[in-house]
Amino acid sequence: MSYLIAFIIICLSYLYGCFSTARIVTKSVRSLNIYKIGTGLADTENIYAHISKPLGILVGALDAAKAYFFLLLVEMLLRIIDNSGAVSGIATLYQRNVMLLYGMGMLVGHCLPLTNHFRGGRGIFTYMGFVAYFAFYPMLITAVIAWILVIRFRQIRFTQYLIVILPVVLFQIFYSVIPAFRKELPPYFVPIMLGIAVLMGILNIIVSKKLGEI
Repeated sequence: MSYLIAFIIICLSYLYGCFSTARIVTKSVRSLNIYKIGTGLADTENIYAHISKPLGILVGALDAAKAYFFLLLVEMLLRIIDNSGAVSGIATLYQRNVMLLYGMGMLVGHCLPLTNHFRGGRGIFTYMGFVAYFAFYPMLITAVIAWILVIRFRQIRFTQYLIVILPVVLFQIFYSVIPAFRKELPPYFVPIMLGIAVLMGILNIIVSKKLGEI
C-alpha cells in the first residue's frame, strides 16, 4: 500500500512540476505568450533576458518557493496521516530519501512537461527550491554567490552550472564536519543528492538539444 501511495505522489509531483509559473505570470502581467518570445522556453532566463529583469527575478523566486513549499506541504500531510493511524506504513513515505523522489518528479515535470509537448524550462530555480528543502544553508550560500556572479560579472551560464554543483559540494562539507547537520539523515543520502545534480545536468542537456544549442 505504501509503495502505491509513493508512486501516486511521484506522479502528482510530476504533474505539479508541469505547472508553469513563467507562462502564467507573463500572460497575467504582460499578456504575452512566453512560448513565442526569445528562446521560447517558459523559464526565468528567457523572461529575464527578453521581457523584464524584475519580472524574471519574480518568476525565479516563485519557482523556488513553489518547489520548497510543495515538499513542505507533502511532508506535513503525510505526517498528519501517519499520526492519525488511518494508513499503515506512512512513516516511510516522508523519510528524506523518499522525499527526494518527489522532488525529482517535480523537477522532471518542470523541464519536460507533458502539458507542453515536453518543452519546459531549465528548472534552475525549481532545483534551488528543491535542494533548499533538504540543504537550506548550502543552497543559501550558493544563492548569494550566484547573485554576485550575475549582478557583478554577468556570468549567467556559468552561474547556472555553479547552482547545480556547489550546493552538493557544500552539503558534503557540512555533512563531514558538522555532526548536527547529518543528524537523522538516512543512509546514502549524500550520494543521492549527487545523483540529483547529475539528473539536473542531463535535463539541461535535453533542454539545450531541443533549442539546438548542442
